[in-house]
Amino acid sequence: MSEMLPLTGEVVFNKLTTPDVFMGTSKYTLTIALDKEGKKLAEKNGLKTNDYEGKTQITSKRKIDFGQPKVYNAEKEEVDASHVSLFGDKVTMLVKKGKAPYDAYTYLERIRVDEKAEGVEEYDQSEF
Repeated sequence: MSEMLPLTGEVVFNKLTTPDVFMGTSKYTLTIALDKEGKKLAEKNGLKTNDYEGKTQITSKRKIDFGQPKVYNAEKEEVDASHVSLFGDKVTMLVKKGKAPYDAYTYLERIRVDEKAEGVEEYDQSEF
């Protein structure tokens, strides 16, 4: 079984309630700008990251066949995936590292929202 890694940072792109479709494949994805500790852990484990506007970002994916990843609030109570804002929340993603040759990629298992972004409401899909 793959080792679980807790990556920490701020949400920059959230596709947890409506899967991301790329080349006919649907997946749940969450991209975060890694904080200092998250960046160290990602580098130590050789994970694929991208630099954008001076921030190191990582995207984790989950096949829709496995269902939505579990989401928890800061009190560690399970909540709906819509609890994660579209951007700005400080989160901890628990991810599994892929197996070779995909060991630079991560697979989303669970998310904890450590701090909600100020002025950002929970994501309400009915508004779209």
